[in-house]
Amino acid sequence: MTDRKKTSEPGIIRLREKGKVAVRGKIPAGVMTAPQMAAVARIAEEFGDGTVGLTTRLNIEIPGIDRRDAGAVAERLREAGIEPGSTGAALRSVVACKGTVCRHGCCDTQGIARAIEEQYGGCVLPWKLKIAVTGCPNNCARVQSNDIGIMGRRFPAFGAGECNGCGACETVCREGAVRVVDGEARYTEEACAGCGDCIAVCPTEAIGVAAEGLRFSIGGRSGRVVRDGVEADGLAGEEEGAAVVGRLLDYFRENARPGERLGDLMERAGVEEVFAAAGMRPRR
Repeated sequence: MTDRKKTSEPGIIRLREKGKVAVRGKIPAGVMTAPQMAAVARIAEEFGDGTVGLTTRLNIEIPGIDRRDAGAVAERLREAGIEPGSTGAALRSVVACKGTVCRHGCCDTQGIARAIEEQYGGCVLPWKLKIAVTGCPNNCARVQSNDIGIMGRRFPAFGAGECNGCGACETVCREGAVRVVDGEARYTEEACAGCGDCIAVCPTEAIGVAAEGLRFSIGGRSGRVVRDGVEADGLAGEEEGAAVVGRLLDYFRENARPGERLGDLMERAGVEEVFAAAGMRPRR
C-alpha cells in the first residue's frame, strides 16, 4: 500500500532502510513472458538485493535499490516492456483471476483487465481506485472488496436438449439449484449462483445458456476500513466492461474530493446517483 506522503514518482516506494527504495512494475492481468521474467531477475541482481516480490495486485517489486538508481531501474523495466507504476492517486493495476484459462471461467478476465489498462491504466484521480475482475462466483479475486468489482456469470436454460436424467448437473451444483426427480432435472432459478458449471458438465448438451455477462459491484474496499461493494442489477456484456469503467472513472474524477474513495463518494452523493452515472441500477 502506498500513502500520500510517499514519493510521487510512479512505481518508486521508500523502504525502511534510509536511501533504499523498491521499484514496482505493472504486470497487466498478472501475466509475464519468460523474457520479461528473465529481465526482471537481471535487474534485481544488478541493482537490488537479488530478490523480487509479488504484490497482491499481481505486480512485481524489486527491493533494496539505491534511491539514486531508481530512475535507471525504471528505464530498464520499460525496455523489458514493463511500465513502473500502480502507486499514488491513480487507477491502480487491475487484478484478474485466471478465468481466461480456468475451467470455471465465465468470461475472459485477462482480456477485460487488459482492455481497462490500455484505455485507463494509471490515469490520475482524486485518490486511488482499485478494480478486480473474477471469472465466476468462486470469486478468487474478491471483487466486492474493490472500488469496482467485475464478476463473470452464466445462467442455465434447461430443456435445450434431451435430458437423460444422469444427475451430473445436480452433483456439480453447490447451491442445490438443480435436482433430478423421476429422471428429469428440475431447476430453481432463485437459488442459482450463475456459475455455469451445470452447462459445462451436461453430457447431452441438454442445458443451454439463458444469460451470461458481467455483474458489477461498486464502492467496495479493504484495509483499515472494510466495505462490500453494492451489486448492480442485471448483466453487462464483456464488450461493455471497459465503457462502464470509463463512465465511473469520469464521475469519480469530476466529483470526488481529494483523498476520497469511490465508496465514500457514493455514501455522500447517494447510491442511485453513482449507479446512474455508470448507466446501471443497484440490485435490490
